[in-house]
Amino acid sequence: SAPPVRRGVRRHALPAVVLLCVLAFLAWQRLGPDLAVRDAAVTARPATVRCEGTADLVGTVTTNGRPGMLTYRWTRSDGTSSGVLREELPRGRTQARLHLLWSFEGRGRYEGHAELRLLTPVERTARVDVAYDCR
Repeated sequence: SAPPVRRGVRRHALPAVVLLCVLAFLAWQRLGPDLAVRDAAVTARPATVRCEGTADLVGTVTTNGRPGMLTYRWTRSDGTSSGVLREELPRGRTQARLHLLWSFEGRGRYEGHAELRLLTPVERTARVDVAYDCR
């Protein structure tokens, strides 16, 4: 009577191990690490704006792919601030592209910068220089 019990245990061992692995993976997906920022950078296109033009400032935030919320603020050297903005990241998305349009008008020259200030999940700042030239 002992041999049939052993065969039954062996027969159910592999499916049980597979089930445990699947459950462990699902638990890790749900309860794993929180959203984390790996890098943040800002670019300006164009870097020098011509008469009556607009610069598209793009903040690229690289994450670990976990779901969560980024909160951030754009601050310009002319004193303008965007207020707190939010970007929801779904699971698996490892990059967020955050845009700020900076428009210029009139004649003259101006050299300034803009900062992307990440507030959560971690505080981090990235900066880009912007120039306006309309003579």
